[in-house]
Amino acid sequence: MRTRVPYVQSAASQQVPPPYHFPGVTVNAFYMNISMERVQRYCDTYLNIGEESTREYVYRPLAAWPYATVLFLDYPTMISAAPPSPGLHEVPYADRGAISQTEVFVAIPVVRYGRGAKRLITDTALEWALPFIVVGNPMSSVCGREMLGLGKLLADIENGVGRYPESFHGRISLPGWPDDEPGTMQRMQEFMRIETKPVLPTPAGTQPPYRSLATLMESPEASKLVGGMASVSNFIDSFSLGLIPTSMRTVGLKQYRDAADPQRAVYQALVTCRAQYLNVRDVRFYNELDIDMYFNDIGSFHEILEVFLEVGAQPTGKPHSVNTVAALRFEADINFDTLRVIREFPIDRDGLPPTPGASDLVSRWYRPLRGFFGPRRGVGLP
Repeated sequence: MRTRVPYVQSAASQQVPPPYHFPGVTVNAFYMNISMERVQRYCDTYLNIGEESTREYVYRPLAAWPYATVLFLDYPTMISAAPPSPGLHEVPYADRGAISQTEVFVAIPVVRYGRGAKRLITDTALEWALPFIVVGNPMSSVCGREMLGLGKLLADIENGVGRYPESFHGRISLPGWPDDEPGTMQRMQEFMRIETKPVLPTPAGTQPPYRSLATLMESPEASKLVGGMASVSNFIDSFSLGLIPTSMRTVGLKQYRDAADPQRAVYQALVTCRAQYLNVRDVRFYNELDIDMYFNDIGSFHEILEVFLEVGAQPTGKPHSVNTVAALRFEADINFDTLRVIREFPIDRDGLPPTPGASDLVSRWYRPLRGFFGPRRGVGLP
């Protein structure tokens, strides 16, 4: 007979809830083309869960932005901004010290649309799916998975200056199976590497700088085209869908699997959280034509690459080169807050009460009226 195991939140827990404050983050961002078909496949697998006939939403790729963003982030200080819990005699999270870490993720914009009978009252939102995210800090890895629904992996990450001053070198190593041979063990292998020349202007490049997107952005003609803006920084600050997302709301599938039957979930929910990029400064461009970026298409890594890269049906055993369409470096202060569970999926559990479904997808204009016309969030849905 199965019994429920109670969940205990201890004051000694290393899991820290949002909000977080990250000052002085260094970000290296690289943009590459991505297949809309693969993005839709990801949405259908991890976001569009449940029967289509009864689901009140659908996720689709943002057709106007057919790019994936690869971000290398260096957090010198990670601070918990969570207020102390009233009535509890414990050390506030903010007083427990700070940590630092490196992080790399692939971000893809997706749009959630309302559908069916609830289309008019279901919120339509731009969100960012993170099909791949690794961190160098084990606490962040566990906390991100358990609290935020982000599928963080623990990895060895190199993030620093490359061969030339003002250049960038990034490298990720992950545990993986080198092939499909039975009886083989996982081992640390290089998953990704990226090398740049120095930021522009530089004499060290091999490709003409006038062909770079950065040169276009910095030209007076480009400034006039975007409304008389005088600089790249103004251009970036004025477009949330530009090269720097000033407000990025992530969406992820948070789920727990039954240890006795890993094919069954005992909890599933869509979770969103907002990352605000504030005080963006020291924006510098790389010549995207002078960047070497590749992913190793070997063994078990192939399953990861299939999500966001145009790779074949089988691993090639060779590096898969990727062309970047833009690349830049900047510093910013990042706030990570407003954690929100937007959809909890109903689950039938053998020998235990079923988990009811719940939804918080209604549009802002309808929320003040929801108490009059419908059930509150948390009430089981038909």
